[in-house]
Amino acid sequence: MHYGLLAYPGEELHPLLDALADQAAVALERTRLVQDMDQARMLAETERLRTALLSSVSHDLRTPLASILGAVTSLERYRSAYDEATQEELLETIREEAERLDRFVGNLLSMTRLESGALLPNMGWADLQDVIGSALPGWPHRWPPGA
Repeated sequence: MHYGLLAYPGEELHPLLDALADQAAVALERTRLVQDMDQARMLAETERLRTALLSSVSHDLRTPLASILGAVTSLERYRSAYDEATQEELLETIREEAERLDRFVGNLLSMTRLESGALLPNMGWADLQDVIGSALPGWPHRWPPGA
């Protein structure tokens, strides 16, 4: 009885089936390697972004701290050499930079809460005047950036 080539594979089809199995294994391995490469790229990009964020955070934390420490040190060491206006200016610098640092740390904590899901963003409509009004306190002191 004759079953045909596809109905009953005989010895003559073993090399073909082996070749197909090898090709399937190569395709699966190639797919796994592509996934591994994508994951490695993603991890490298994540690390690059983490490093950039830490660098930025470090700079943003150190800048107001340096101003505060400089003003306090000046007042401690040379208070008698400064007139009243200069002393008040140094105290104002300390207060402004401490407030700046407090805002920055508050923003970092809010970001952490957002990322952890503990704080959910309000996705509803908001009055533009309210948004601008909440963004403006301290604005002249923070503009231009880096000033």
